Amino acid sequence: MSRGSFGTNMPTVGDRIRQRRLELELSQRELACEGVTYACISRLEANARTPSIKALRKLAPKLDVSVHWLETGKPDPAEDLARVILDHRGPSLPAHARTLAREILRQRGSRPLPRGI
Repeated sequence: MSRGSFGTNMPTVGDRIRQRRLELELSQRELACEGVTYACISRLEANARTPSIKALRKLAPKLDVSVHWLETGKPDPAEDLARVILDHRGPSLPAHARTLAREILRQRGSRPLPRGI
């Protein structure tokens, strides 16, 4: 997910879709794809319809954001963890990587590893 000027304070999925689409200078027709028509996008942006996860999965790549961000307005912890791991140079991972990993597991309903591991 690129780090453009889009923020995390927009309250609805429709608001986030509209803001990001406008930042990318896309029309609703340009954003539309198989299974997500421009009319559907219009209703989503007007907050007249709640998007399905299938629709979000199709729109996220075209908007260059994660499904998680579209749903919540928050950065995707999995992407943050991947960045920490990929940016890390050294013999061991920083504590922040373990914190992010635990958050990912918690959000997905998995049991995290014990603290010492």
